[in-house]
Amino acid sequence: MATFISWNCRGFMNKSSELKDIINKHNPACIALQETYLKTDKHYIRNYEIFSKHHIQDRASGGVALLVASHIPSMSLNLNTNLQAVAIRIQMQSLVTVCSLYLPPSERISQTDLNNLISQLPSPFIILGDLNGNSPFWGQY
Repeated sequence: MATFISWNCRGFMNKSSELKDIINKHNPACIALQETYLKTDKHYIRNYEIFSKHHIQDRASGGVALLVASHIPSMSLNLNTNLQAVAIRIQMQSLVTVCSLYLPPSERISQTDLNNLISQLPSPFIILGDLNGNSPFWGQY
């Protein structure tokens, strides 16, 4: 059975040793990361392919990534969204779409934005992420 992990790492570079520990312990097929704080795609984790989307600011903040074991066939999906989301199609027992999503607690997210994202994800799909349960979107203030 394949293992999927989602982790708000709050800094890919700062947490690289913890990420390697997670990989060594669980040998996941796919890892969804949120708050990567990356500004470029020039990063490497041995035996994993990295798909990422950076939060558009002058400084590194937010951002999402998906790491997929190199032996698993995968391909990036182009998403038309302002949300911090990245998605791929991976070949497990069948073709599955995996999306990493970060919804910052300070941003108002519209139902339309979420519906638009979901409409772009081929079925079956899995959304992994930090959706901030205290967000006004979920009825919290």
